[in-house]
Amino acid sequence: MAALGFFFIILPCLAIVSFTCFAACRARRQKVFKALAYVCLSVGVICGLTPVGVLIWASTL
Repeated sequence: MAALGFFFIILPCLAIVSFTCFAACRARRQKVFKALAYVCLSVGVICGLTPVGVLIWASTL
């Protein structure tokens, strides 16, 4: 049950935080923040799509 909580509660929350970090870093003018923005975007997309992948995987069992 803890794994389900991780996949369906913690990861979507982490995705929201990552997308917020992306927006904040993207608004900055330094190149370092622009690079960090895309790292945050990548993490957010992975965390946001993992629960969908788990649902698809579970439906094939």
